[in-house]
Amino acid sequence: MGVKVELADVGREVQNLVASLNFYVSLKLPEVARILGADYDPSNFPGAIYRKREGYTFLLFRNGKSVLAGVKSFDQMHVAIDKFKKEAKEKLGIKITKVDIEIQNLVLSLDLHVEINLEHFVHKVYDSYYSPELFPGLTFKIYDPPATFLIFSSGKCVLVGLKRVEDVDRAISKLCETLNESGAIRGVRKD
Repeated sequence: MGVKVELADVGREVQNLVASLNFYVSLKLPEVARILGADYDPSNFPGAIYRKREGYTFLLFRNGKSVLAGVKSFDQMHVAIDKFKKEAKEKLGIKITKVDIEIQNLVLSLDLHVEINLEHFVHKVYDSYYSPELFPGLTFKIYDPPATFLIFSSGKCVLVGLKRVEDVDRAISKLCETLNESGAIRGVRKD
């Protein structure tokens, strides 16, 4: 029968998490820039860009809404938010008592541990696109849950577009099922 990819064997790591936030406060962006060291040029962008040395960034808007990007876990996201709330209170004199969080995008790197014939996959699988002269990876879209995979012949993949952590296993399971049914698996990758 040939090599199959099983959900339990797929290596995965969150590379980026993007969340929309609402702090329910008004922010004076020139003050935020001056006191916190954020970048603010309203002629270029309506928000303040607050980069943290930990590798994540807040886009802060005067209505208290924000985008947080660059965190690699939900724990890191909550720590980043708590640190910002503390800074807002101690340095800006703004007490944040409520925060709404909505995940906009999860980005994961995956390792299927197999070699994949991308030409075979694109001919067998609907909603896949492969143009090796433009990009070495194949793009494969699924709709329930909505997500996109960038698949490389090495079996390494990038999964983008999910908004709920509960959908990660469902999306990866659909990829495994599709790969197994397509006959595009060449064999186990020799590392």
